[in-house]
Amino acid sequence: MRWPKVIIGTKLAILLVIGVMGTLVLSVFWQGSAAVISQFENRYVVMLDPGHGGYDPGAVSSKGVYEKAINLKIAQKVKEMLQPSGIEVFLTREEDLDYVPDGVKGKTTKKQIDLNHRIEMAKEEKADIFVSLHVNATKTGQNSGAETFYHYKSESGKRLAELIQQEMIKINGMNRRVAKPGDFYIIKNTSMPAVIVEVGYLSSAKEQKKLQQTWYQEQLSRAIAKGISNYFELP
Repeated sequence: MRWPKVIIGTKLAILLVIGVMGTLVLSVFWQGSAAVISQFENRYVVMLDPGHGGYDPGAVSSKGVYEKAINLKIAQKVKEMLQPSGIEVFLTREEDLDYVPDGVKGKTTKKQIDLNHRIEMAKEEKADIFVSLHVNATKTGQNSGAETFYHYKSESGKRLAELIQQEMIKINGMNRRVAKPGDFYIIKNTSMPAVIVEVGYLSSAKEQKKLQQTWYQEQLSRAIAKGISNYFELP
């Protein structure tokens, strides 16, 4: 007479265990999903600008090394390094080109048209920050090392420049400069925080050799990517 009660009790116990296990599984799944959603709920957009391109080579070394080529390689590496953090990265150019229509004359006019197009690209993508990459040069050839500039009226730009420069000076042999204010057209006319990163000097024979090397370009790119990640407080 007692067997049915035992069977019913056993079934209830089994159902209870299954129910508890199911709840635990759902809880873990929900927590995991929430963590993923939380990680990407803030959409960060970065516009990287490989300076110059097309008709404009930028600085050119005595051995025919073009700044525009180095700028593009570093920008591509920075983009690759930032993407795993969930940051959406755009480049103002993916190849050797400019945005000046045929027939436009005048160095200043051509340059302004090109820069305005890049600024507009950042607006269209609703970029949170604008990072323009360049290589420096002087007539004497005595200068070397990286420099990062921000517009003197932008506190956010200053913070971004400082974070990038802090990472740049960690590179072995790099001059220990600080971020500097400036009034350059590209950082003056963007609607978002913007900086110019001069990764080195083509006019320095020693630095010119390093700037052409993949391993050194990767060090520079990693420093820039780390500075950007720190700005967004991402790992």
